[in-house]
Amino acid sequence: DAATRLGLAVHRLLQWLPTPDAGFDWTDVHAQAVAREFSLDAAARAQALALAGRMRAGEAAWVWSAEAVDQADNEVELHHAGQPLRCDRVVRARADGAWWVLDFKTREHPGRDPALRAQLARYRDALRSAQPGAPVRAAFIDNQGRLIELPDALAANHRGDLPHRETARPAGRPPKPRPMARGRRPWG
Repeated sequence: DAATRLGLAVHRLLQWLPTPDAGFDWTDVHAQAVAREFSLDAAARAQALALAGRMRAGEAAWVWSAEAVDQADNEVELHHAGQPLRCDRVVRARADGAWWVLDFKTREHPGRDPALRAQLARYRDALRSAQPGAPVRAAFIDNQGRLIELPDALAANHRGDLPHRETARPAGRPPKPRPMARGRRPWG
């Protein structure tokens, strides 16, 4: 359906976003490529670019910053409990060495969906298995570029919404550091 194609187009645009992203902007070539790949009309193409731009520029902008991130990769394949998983983005915060598994969502309030919370918890568990002893955090990046962290205590909770930080932290800054732990790249 149209919403799925739009979401896939936004994911593709964010995959093309380099780290560091300074000076990068999507071109007409990028826009035409996602329109062709996902059968988007001109309005949907413009919407995909706008959504990707908001997600990139919001509270979660730090995940594309070389000053904030020392390792990053997109479409990371992990295995957990015998299941192959593909994570949208995995980064390691430079400030504290914490690994972050990030799930892009083109709608608001993805944390209200129990299935999405469970999926993100599986990604986090897979990365923890790949990085034993290292701090691993998980968050959605919603259509406004908000970073909505999945707390450990709520990962299995299938009722209610995740706590949402209404006050956005300045773009380009990771969340408050935790104790540093260094580790190998989990994927490779």
